[in-house]
Amino acid sequence: MKVKALLVLVAVLGIGFGYMEGGGQPERVVARSATMPANPHIVYLSSTDAMHGKLTVQAVQMRGVATQQSWADVQKIAQGQPLDALLVERSKFAELSEDDRSWLRRQLEEGVVIVGIGIDIEAFSAALGLPNLRAPGEAPIPIGDDGYILFRALLLGAPEDVQAMRDANWLERSILEDNVQIDTKKLLGREWGRSRGKLATEQDVDAFYTDLTGWIEGAYKSRAEFQQLLIENR
Repeated sequence: MKVKALLVLVAVLGIGFGYMEGGGQPERVVARSATMPANPHIVYLSSTDAMHGKLTVQAVQMRGVATQQSWADVQKIAQGQPLDALLVERSKFAELSEDDRSWLRRQLEEGVVIVGIGIDIEAFSAALGLPNLRAPGEAPIPIGDDGYILFRALLLGAPEDVQAMRDANWLERSILEDNVQIDTKKLLGREWGRSRGKLATEQDVDAFYTDLTGWIEGAYKSRAEFQQLLIENR
């Protein structure tokens, strides 16, 4: 994945196994494509009149991004076609229920890119139920109304190993640089990363979309490499 020089990237990488379901009953959703589609499934959760810099509902729709106004509607559309990315306008984070948070956490671990629009890092981290995503040594510069913060994680493994990692709070601990080690039955992998940028100009919006699609492509690449590892380790 190509990342612009001004973006901050933090990632923890491992080797994994591509189950997209967690402990208990697997979610009944349409399977995600093995390869990145020409038009990734990106949804923008926002009110119709929200504007952050040059990013508007109309601007994302012109790029093929679907728009929804409630968490329930987003979850419904995701049942028919798995999400590749979810953009969330700042005010919509305040509408999260606990069930919504559980759903969002599962999306995170499946590699869905989550983007907070016009929300600062601390508030974005709290909305996701995660430790502060500000990188070590990063200056406390606000994201601002015309900025964005992007986050992606991916947890791959046999269902029992994935659940063990969840029980060990693997993502929170990884962000705090406390690497989780468990005895696994099969190959296991995890990764996470973030970036930030501005939406002040049309060029910024174009750069944001390039950044976003690069992160989506990275998730597909990780899954594909992972599946190849499975084949090689049979």
